[in-house]
Amino acid sequence: MTSTTAVRAAAPADTSVHIVRSDAEALEIVTRLAAEFRKGAQARDQNRILPADEIGELTRNGIFGVAVPKEFGGAGVSARTIADIFRILSDADPSIGQIPQNHFCWLPLFSNGTPEQEAFFYGRILAGDRIGNAHSEDTRKRPGDYEHQLTRVPGGWRITGRKYYSTGAIFAQWIPFIGQDEQNNQLMFFVDASSDGVTVVDDWRGMGQRTTASGTTIFDDVFVPDANVFPFASDKPGNRGRMLLASLIHAAIDQGIAEATLADARHYILNHNRPWIDNPYDEHAKEPFVIKEFGELAVAIRTAGLSLRHAADLVDIAHSTRTENDVLEARLAIADARLNCGAAATKVADEFFLLTGARATLDKYGLDRHWRNARTHSLHDPFRWKLYHLGNYHLNGVVPGPRTYI
Repeated sequence: MTSTTAVRAAAPADTSVHIVRSDAEALEIVTRLAAEFRKGAQARDQNRILPADEIGELTRNGIFGVAVPKEFGGAGVSARTIADIFRILSDADPSIGQIPQNHFCWLPLFSNGTPEQEAFFYGRILAGDRIGNAHSEDTRKRPGDYEHQLTRVPGGWRITGRKYYSTGAIFAQWIPFIGQDEQNNQLMFFVDASSDGVTVVDDWRGMGQRTTASGTTIFDDVFVPDANVFPFASDKPGNRGRMLLASLIHAAIDQGIAEATLADARHYILNHNRPWIDNPYDEHAKEPFVIKEFGELAVAIRTAGLSLRHAADLVDIAHSTRTENDVLEARLAIADARLNCGAAATKVADEFFLLTGARATLDKYGLDRHWRNARTHSLHDPFRWKLYHLGNYHLNGVVPGPRTYI
């Protein structure tokens, strides 16, 4: 798919989708599929081949439905399991890991709707429908200051606008974006991707995460019925913790990149490096400086992984108790994990080259993709502002606001 290809979004889901019944089953399936996905990751990156077959495999095996609540027929897996799913997928291919991020982020919003809306949309997800994304815009305005046009019409809304960073939209049956009603209440509009006036353009040209298809979505006077519109916020008990998964998943993607990079660095050092002239040993892997610095990278990654698991466990607690304090503790732990996992990914993806040498930069090894992926993905929200809000909380007791990405 070329960089300027306009595509029709994904066709209706296959009816032969497996229903996952447990956390253990979800992890077994993802681990098995990821082993296959890893084999083509380098070629997909170097040739910008979108992972359509791989996303299809994840769908048919029921992974897009694992977070559907049990009362609607899904497995309702834990946040720990969701974090592991994204870590495992991103270890194999972080573009595949990133594509479902918005699906899992926006799926809980169905619980803000009516019982009829919940039943319909959760049913569609279990049948294999996927959720994409199209709420950000490629302008110099602040995030959330939109230029789209929303018009109230009988039975729904009409939408005109141009969105960017539409990760997953090419593969989606539902493309959501955020807007406001006449009273400035935030709403989430789930657009049927097959609607007249919807165009998805594969024009993402980032240096990393090359095959996430995070390009442009165009809405040209698209009708969205009221049945596909949800409150973005709700007074329902579960709403307070609904958005915790978004940043947790980003941390898991970074962790997956870090783990894959360290594994590939180890393989290269053991199988391709020759010893430096001053090395007293015949093998590069026995050089004391290489051993020491490899150990430092491994510690950074292991520490980040512990931070990620701790944050995921606190998300599960927050989803269970729904108390304000538990939600805050989960938010703070997720910010910690995002910083730790992002730092580990960028650190190992950069510094392992110092342990290998110039040959490791050759195209045939494809190791540069780890740095490009880590650097690109780590920029989703600025770490400097996470540190500011964390510092302001720990020093001055100022609780991070709802728009702080914490």
